[in-house]
Amino acid sequence: MILRRTVFFVFVLLFAAAPAHAAAPLVENVRVLLGDESRKALPIENNRLALIRYYAGEDAEPLFVGTDRMRGLITRMLDAEYDGLDPTRYPVEFLEDLEVETDGASPERLAEIEAWFAAHFLMFAADIKVGRVLPRMVYPDLYMPRKEIDGDNVLRALRRFPDTDSFFDAWDPLNIEYDRLRGKLAEYIDIRHQGGWGTIDPGQDVAQGQTDPRIPALRARLDTEYGFEEPFGETDALDPELEKRLRVFQLHHDVPVTGHLDKPTLLALNVPVERRIEQIMLSMERLRWMPEELADRVLIANKGDGILRLLTPGGIEREWRILPNCPRDNLAIVADNLSSMTLNPRWEVPHDYVQTVLYPDLQQNPAIVEEQGFELLYQDVAMPLDAMPWRQIPKSTLTKQKDKFRFRLKPGFHNPYGRYVYRLNETDQAFLFDAPPDALSELCDPRLPKGAIAVVDGLDLMNVLAKHRLGPDDYLERTLARRETLTVPDVDRIPIMVVFQSAWMDADGNVRFSKDPYLEDLRLSKALDGKIKS
Repeated sequence: MILRRTVFFVFVLLFAAAPAHAAAPLVENVRVLLGDESRKALPIENNRLALIRYYAGEDAEPLFVGTDRMRGLITRMLDAEYDGLDPTRYPVEFLEDLEVETDGASPERLAEIEAWFAAHFLMFAADIKVGRVLPRMVYPDLYMPRKEIDGDNVLRALRRFPDTDSFFDAWDPLNIEYDRLRGKLAEYIDIRHQGGWGTIDPGQDVAQGQTDPRIPALRARLDTEYGFEEPFGETDALDPELEKRLRVFQLHHDVPVTGHLDKPTLLALNVPVERRIEQIMLSMERLRWMPEELADRVLIANKGDGILRLLTPGGIEREWRILPNCPRDNLAIVADNLSSMTLNPRWEVPHDYVQTVLYPDLQQNPAIVEEQGFELLYQDVAMPLDAMPWRQIPKSTLTKQKDKFRFRLKPGFHNPYGRYVYRLNETDQAFLFDAPPDALSELCDPRLPKGAIAVVDGLDLMNVLAKHRLGPDDYLERTLARRETLTVPDVDRIPIMVVFQSAWMDADGNVRFSKDPYLEDLRLSKALDGKIKS
């Protein structure tokens, strides 16, 4: 009741400034409809304030009734999968009935129909721009600002376009990766409409020069996804040209690049086109959550393929391999800006680690803890570890006075940050750090938060992101050798995004697919399926 009264009060204030003669009769009736304090249907109620603000304007005009925009919105919803959305989630039949009903409807009913279409237009526009689900529903460890649309301005903007398609083409998220994925999505939807690509029977591995009765099916499968190419030589032989095409497929589908028709490649070939479409759609959904940064350079860490990319207007400028910390639990999605870069960082030891790991060792022998490089700051004053009577200090005292007892770890082998750490502006729970030299394919350091991302050989990133030259070519290496802690004073506060994508675009404009070992796509699919159609 409080919300409805607040909306009604805003309605009165807005309409007080709007002269009655300025609006068409349909707009006047919409104002009366929205000004009624009674609760409306959910789509209208959810967008009521935006609708009031638009239709209260002096220059307000009907947006749907009596225009081609009604059919345009319905058609766009029918083709929603080309926008990476599920068309079954939109009340197309209901809107079509309303469209038919406009012929001969009363002025009051026409106002209702106008409000229904405007409300569903705003909901569809929000799905495209900010996503269908709240990111925090899927990723509790979320570090990014929440995106919203300004419904009033969206409705005003619609008037400037000749049709709804023109509006939505301009309305897509400002993200080049999104645009490219959307283009590829259309190609895979067309493949599905043509019957997909079927499956290839299992069998023995086939290498270059060997023949196999499944080779024609392999050629047809690659032709479907990449376009037709004439066979070179025998049609049932894995010839050099077919091997090249197979290597390209393997590269694009997260399969070891062997050029052979082997078991991993066969499994990837037999993934149905519907799954590839789903992967692209889910990747587009995650990109909708991202801030629309208008920056010359952006860092995107994709946990799906384990690559950190530096993007510029010209494309991908640099790449580094990454290892998400504890990937089975690393559900962090991040959008923030770089705040600092530190060489030879000290690790501020969390209180839980002090209690569970350091405290027993301190009671046993403080010298062992000190040899590992740990330092004590008691009331912010550095003290030798053996200066405290640890055996007489109960663990509860450490908890009650944890602000007085601070521990940190010097740079060195035992430091979980390694040689460098790149911190973000708004959170301490997500950052980039140095991958341990023995880390191969997976990393899990319980001392670090779940949102941490290890960068393999990422020391040169410091030179890339520093606004000014740090020193001679070997400056960073010499500083590392001296174990001196250096915080770069002037850094490019570049946007940094950490996402999981099982489908993405590479530097050559090809769509790439990866496996989903930690079921992140499944988690998002379940959240999308749980959203009830309004």
